[in-house]
Order: sequence, then C-alpha cells, then structure tokens
Amino acid sequence: SDHDERSFDEYYKKMPWLKLDYQERRKKERLAKKFKVTGIPTLLLIDGDTGNIICPDAIDQVLEDDPEGKYFPWKQE
Repeated sequence: SDHDERSFDEYYKKMPWLKLDYQERRKKERLAKKFKVTGIPTLLLIDGDTGNIICPDAIDQVLEDDPEGKYFPWKQE
C-alpha cells in the first residue's frame, strides 16, 4: 500500500515475514479486496488448501500475544 517502491523497501526492512514484490500491484489489490485488508501492516494466515482465513490477526500474535509461536497457527474458533 506504499506510494512508491523506496517507501515500500524501507518499511519492509522492519517486517520479519515474506512479501509480494512492489511491482505486483494488481495482485496486491486483488488480495486486499478478497481478504478485506484496510490497513498496513496486515498479516493473515490463510489455509493453502481451502483459501480460508485461519487467523485474521496474525500480526498481533507475532508481535504481542504469542511472539514465540507456542500456539501457532492461532486458528480462529
């Protein structure tokens, strides 16, 4: 969601997870729409088989609630 690639690269340096390349703007827009992403950073865990969201607030889990991953994958009930 950054406005230019330089801002994107600077912001990403602080993030410990994988990313889409900045050039993949169309894919980013489709994913944001599909998963109703309204802000950054957003980290969702998605089931690779079904495409369903496993955990909608994974960033909170990583940064605050469970930074050591003891309860990973934080499946929603």
